[in-house]
Amino acid sequence: MKINFLSPHKRLLIKIIPHHTESIYKLEISHLHLAIGAACTLLLSAALMMSHVGAVRAAEAKVQTLQRVDAQQRRQLADMSRQTQSMWKRLKLLQQNEKEIRSLSGIGAKKAAVHSAPAKAASTTAVSPASARSRPVAMVRGNASQPIWDAIAAWVTQDRAGGPVTFASESEQLVQLNAQLNQVWVDEALLRADAQAAADARVAASVAHQRYLDGIPSLWPTDGYVSSGFGYRTYPDVGFHPGLDIVNDYGAPVYATASGTVQEAGWDGGYGYKITIDHGNGFVTWYGHNSRLLVSAGQTVRKGQEIAEIGATGFATGPHCHYEILQWGTPIDPTPYL
Repeated sequence: MKINFLSPHKRLLIKIIPHHTESIYKLEISHLHLAIGAACTLLLSAALMMSHVGAVRAAEAKVQTLQRVDAQQRRQLADMSRQTQSMWKRLKLLQQNEKEIRSLSGIGAKKAAVHSAPAKAASTTAVSPASARSRPVAMVRGNASQPIWDAIAAWVTQDRAGGPVTFASESEQLVQLNAQLNQVWVDEALLRADAQAAADARVAASVAHQRYLDGIPSLWPTDGYVSSGFGYRTYPDVGFHPGLDIVNDYGAPVYATASGTVQEAGWDGGYGYKITIDHGNGFVTWYGHNSRLLVSAGQTVRKGQEIAEIGATGFATGPHCHYEILQWGTPIDPTPYL
């Protein structure tokens, strides 16, 4: 006969005898109920085990995700650090350009003097590293206690070991620094415009000064020696001589003693072939007794340009250049101008 251990008729008797009592508690459990309870316990344990494994795997996936995010943030921080270094190089270039512009143009000296005094006063004020870290760039604009270059350089080169460098803080500082860089570019453009205006003004003044000098008859019209000076004379005729007679070889060059416009170029009686040049500043020069004229009326000539050749045309005793200077229509002695 085969015995079935799961038979509901087979039971397990459990007696519970409390202390100091006459009652006895009995608990009868069949083998079938025990088997069902054991099976439920195993199923529950398996379910808990599977749930735990799933939680562990989810935690591992989350850790991997966090690691990827952390790696990405590290790369972004590295990129931001490179951008900061690039901005620092741009700042150094801007600073160098500004110094060169100021030294070449000479402008902004008063501004630099105004900044230097507040900067010296600001250097005596102690600033803690924590406060410098919390507001590194806010003091750059609108605060006369420190020049813009010193403030930006102080932020870029500050010691960051005093506080943690986070993505949020670095992003905020990078945004602020970028804004300041843009403002510096604008300021540099304005400085360049001012420098260009100052340079143009100096060039215009130099050109005007050079034109003024070029318009003064200060050269010898030809080589040679003076045979007859300015003033009264008795030879070869008696009377007032309004210029200089400068003796030179026949055909020697005659030069314009100043820049100007040729008024006349042709025959003029006793002056022979004569050239008259108006220099536009009240000075007019005459060149007489030429053998050949190289310019014509209306032509612009420059100082030192050859305009004729020495001759003895008109009333002349030999080859020479009769040279006169008229100031506002009145002949003056050319000697002080030679």
